[in-house]
Amino acid sequence: MSDKMQTERLFSPLKLLPDHIAEDITRRLNDVIHYQPVIGIMGKTGAGKSSLCNALFRSYVSPVSHTAACTREPQRFTLQTDERKVTIIDLPGVGESPERDEEYRALYQSLWSELDLVLWLIKADDRALTPDCDFYGTLPQGESGQGKVMFVLTQADKTEPTREWSGFLNQPSDNQRKHIQEKECAVSTLFTGLSHPVISVSAATGWQLPELVTAMFHALPARASSAVSTVLKPQFRTRQIEEQARQDFGDAVCDVMTQTLSEVCLPAAVTAVVNSVISTVVSVARSLWRFLF
Repeated sequence: MSDKMQTERLFSPLKLLPDHIAEDITRRLNDVIHYQPVIGIMGKTGAGKSSLCNALFRSYVSPVSHTAACTREPQRFTLQTDERKVTIIDLPGVGESPERDEEYRALYQSLWSELDLVLWLIKADDRALTPDCDFYGTLPQGESGQGKVMFVLTQADKTEPTREWSGFLNQPSDNQRKHIQEKECAVSTLFTGLSHPVISVSAATGWQLPELVTAMFHALPARASSAVSTVLKPQFRTRQIEEQARQDFGDAVCDVMTQTLSEVCLPAAVTAVVNSVISTVVSVARSLWRFLF
């Protein structure tokens, strides 16, 4: 079946609605289908931002030095698979350059509304977290502020005692696991009101990367997860992730249609027809998800 025929399947139920409403919904649905998510990767130099991105995504992300680079124009990397694009914005971490912290904070504030999710990377052995905590406290509570943040503890394989990491089993020793859990609890306590769990990973060994991907897809807005699924490395695009993205896509379509129809005055007598159209379009959208993404 051609691309045009697939698209017609999605939009054909809209013919039951007035033309101007159908056109508005069609435009908004196209925006959902072609949405380009933006993910911020935040952390100090050496936190492993590029290593984590290269472990998770198909496209290569090169390391960036913020001590030499001009931070007024943050580095952006485009991850692309066919027509789908995801933008990664590399954000420098506060605390490593005190004279630039204010500049960094202004940068974050200007970009925050653009971001769908922020992976805030902290090295598992980093104890200088006061500047991070101070900035986190300046973010508004709720989905538009602190709710976008997911803390990721990186380089878990270097947790003391490092010699006890099991390369054969690719997992920490009991002592290391205890220290990792203590660090996770400390971060959860220091950064109050977290919307998402603190995840510890090792990009070098792949430890807990699938768990991180699962947590990311629970944290991403419904409109963003489908495109992000297309740029993941194949081993992370599991059936579970695909199903999460498919359900999210249907939810995003439903939200768009419900919001659009709430903005117009329709006779109460057509409520049943409107609800039927919404249900049908959402069902078709989910059935076409694999074709679209």
